[in-house]
Amino acid sequence: MVTFSGLLNALDGVAASEERIIFMTTNHVERLDQALIRPGRIDLKEYFGNATDYQIKHMFLRFYENEQSLADEFVRKTKGRAISPAQLQGHFVYYKNNPKQAVEMTENVFQSW
Repeated sequence: MVTFSGLLNALDGVAASEERIIFMTTNHVERLDQALIRPGRIDLKEYFGNATDYQIKHMFLRFYENEQSLADEFVRKTKGRAISPAQLQGHFVYYKNNPKQAVEMTENVFQSW
C-alpha cells in the first residue's frame, strides 16, 4: 500500500526524477488534499467537460473520414444533451466500421450500463 506521504515523495521528493510529465485525473478536484495539488507540484490544471457540438463533429470525422453529412446528423441527434468525449470514443469504437449505424444508434451513447 502507498501512503499519502509516499505518494507526495514519489511526485517530488528527494528520489523523484526530473523532467517528467505526470497526468492526474479526478471527477472531484474539490475533494483532493491541497498538499497534493499545490502550486509547484501541479503546474497546470485543465478542465475537460462535456463535448461541444464542434468537438462531437470533429471526433466523428476523425473516426469516419469524409462522412460530413453523417457527422452533421450525429450532432443534431446529440444536440442539447450532455456527452463526454469518453462516451463518444466508446461509441465510435463500437461502431468503428459502420458510421451509418453509429448515427442510427446514437441513443446508445446515453445509456448507462
